[in-house]
Amino acid sequence: METKNPCRLNLLLKIAPEMASRSEILVFSKELTKTDVRKRMSIPTNKLPHLPQFQGACHAVVLEVEDERGQVWNMRCSIRKRKYLKPVISSSWVAFARSKNLGIGDKIFFYRGLNDEDGPSGVKYKIKVQKATKVFGAIVGYGSPVHAAT
Repeated sequence: METKNPCRLNLLLKIAPEMASRSEILVFSKELTKTDVRKRMSIPTNKLPHLPQFQGACHAVVLEVEDERGQVWNMRCSIRKRKYLKPVISSSWVAFARSKNLGIGDKIFFYRGLNDEDGPSGVKYKIKVQKATKVFGAIVGYGSPVHAAT
């Protein structure tokens, strides 16, 4: 994230405030919905190139995802067998969401290493969370990243 323009740097920091290092890129961020929190998290379809290949009859892969505390979560990412290829993360996702006490409106940031090779911990993906700050049920901002006990 090198830039000579300080305004551009500030914009990048607002877009991805929790970018861990220069060796990672933000794949996507999203504000969580009711379904994301309670059942499974959908991933934007245009982010499929950032995920492992779904080869042949295989319609699911396990992603090793590291949280802010260094805990690795084995999250199952799958796509449907037919035309609608929207990826979803299901297995371990609900346990992760509960451990972080995630709610509707909270944000997640999902990163991938720039190299095709695994990082030192053997994990290619990282996830970070920001809790929504609500006043009378309306989101007014976002707090620091969550470091809740897992």
